[in-house]
Amino acid sequence: MSTEERGTQLKVGLFLLAGLVVVGLMVVYFGRLGEGFAKYYNVRVEFTNASGLLRGSEVLLAGAKVGRVLSAPTILPDMKGIYVDVRILDEVQIPADSTFAIGSSGLLGDKFIEIKLDGNGTKEGYIQPGAVIQGADDSGGIASMTDGAGELIAELKTTVKNINNVVLKLDQTVLAKDELASISKTIKNLETATSQIADASGKAGKLVAEADKTLMSGKQAAEELNKTIASIHNLVDQIRSGKGVLGTLVSNRQLAENLEALVVNLRRHGILWYKDTVRQTAGDAQ
Repeated sequence: MSTEERGTQLKVGLFLLAGLVVVGLMVVYFGRLGEGFAKYYNVRVEFTNASGLLRGSEVLLAGAKVGRVLSAPTILPDMKGIYVDVRILDEVQIPADSTFAIGSSGLLGDKFIEIKLDGNGTKEGYIQPGAVIQGADDSGGIASMTDGAGELIAELKTTVKNINNVVLKLDQTVLAKDELASISKTIKNLETATSQIADASGKAGKLVAEADKTLMSGKQAAEELNKTIASIHNLVDQIRSGKGVLGTLVSNRQLAENLEALVVNLRRHGILWYKDTVRQTAGDAQ
């Protein structure tokens, strides 16, 4: 193997070794292995009920992880609860009046011990290593939800019963066969009445249109009558004033006699053999 190949393999090996070291350090720092390099002090916390709390559960202070549960819940000698051994980071000083309670990360999530810094100031100083602390009762999870669910379930039962009564009344009254038949008949009658009203509206529209036409015809007839009456008045005025043919005939007696003689001669002799026999006869008579 040449020197160049050995140098390449050495570089690759060093690179892999560095990567493995970095991965190992990250596992130690971010995992539980890293906790073995920190310093802790132990305390004992007693609960009346620690259901769901397991060995290795986290201990949180205001949301920050400050320790871990060392042992599984153990029954107290007097059978009045359980206790767990907890280790806390050495640099974390917890006020003596703090409250240790069991919390849950969700409805069915893992349990953890939560340290609440809401003391009333009755105790001074800090919790010392090896101290025995009385923890608060479990205030989260399904157990606390089911404790107050009895009243809610009773109210729900009452509400469901009332709804069933209302539905039964509707079924016996409004939704009965006779009532449904009556409602259906009423709806049909409304449909029939609506169609009749629509037909009547259409006929009324036609009647109105015909009445409009009749009124227009009457108006035109009245206008024609007015024009005829006006013409008659004009004709009478002409006759009275002696204007026009009729006026001339009425006012001029001689012209009327000549016209009368002309008509008589035309009837007797015609146009070709026209003779004024009327005047001759009148002269002979005179």
